[in-house]
Amino acid sequence: MVHVIHPVANGLRTDHPVPGLPFINDERLPLDNPDAIERTGRNQGDGLWGRTDSLRDGGWVAFTTEPKNRAYAWAVHHHPEHGRTVLLIHDRDMSDLHHDWMYGHSGFLYRHGGYWWDGTTWHRPGQVLDRAFEHYDPRPVRAATTVTAADLLAQPATPDNAHVSKIADFTAPKTPLPNWRDHLALWAQQRHRLPAPQPLDQCVVDLRAPELEPARLVDRAGLAKIAGIALNDLPHPERGRRHLPPPQVDAPDGPRWSARSGGT
Repeated sequence: MVHVIHPVANGLRTDHPVPGLPFINDERLPLDNPDAIERTGRNQGDGLWGRTDSLRDGGWVAFTTEPKNRAYAWAVHHHPEHGRTVLLIHDRDMSDLHHDWMYGHSGFLYRHGGYWWDGTTWHRPGQVLDRAFEHYDPRPVRAATTVTAADLLAQPATPDNAHVSKIADFTAPKTPLPNWRDHLALWAQQRHRLPAPQPLDQCVVDLRAPELEPARLVDRAGLAKIAGIALNDLPHPERGRRHLPPPQVDAPDGPRWSARSGGT
């Protein structure tokens, strides 16, 4: 089963913000120099690390522990066409995300518990393993619609109600920001500082699809029915979470899964 990385914040200069997450001031991060990102953490002291690698398509990835807040690490993915993704992640997840971006054959943007975008098409979470090639078969999402920053900002938002966090005293929130569109509007305001910002209609934020509509998601009982097992045999979402497929939504009354994400 695919291990899904949960980012905790967006870098302010990312092109593809993750919904619900705060924005962090990333001005100290040399985003145009992957070697310098690596050197920020690599061999700089106990508990610090960094790495960079080139991608086959001409892009690159770079990672570094954040020296001012060592529980977290910066992860940067640079795509020659689609711009850059700047995420703050838990430091312990650095090697897993590096593997996914380098060798996972599962795109570079992840949403809704493992749905992924390769720059053209949205795909369902990896569940069907092709053992001959040692990767999961890509399964396109039917009737998927890509949601951009321009789409979301077509609705009213109040950037004055948002703020940009600082890394030194940052603690990852346990729930999504309730007024995230206001934070997105503040992020958009800041983009004039970039030398060549990605247009907002090319900044991918999310996807919509019939199989992700709330009414079509299933609870634990529905998941057990799909798996063909008794509800009592299904791992508990708190004590056995790693043995369950990543949920598409963490609802107040429990996780919800797409009936299609684990099927064909």
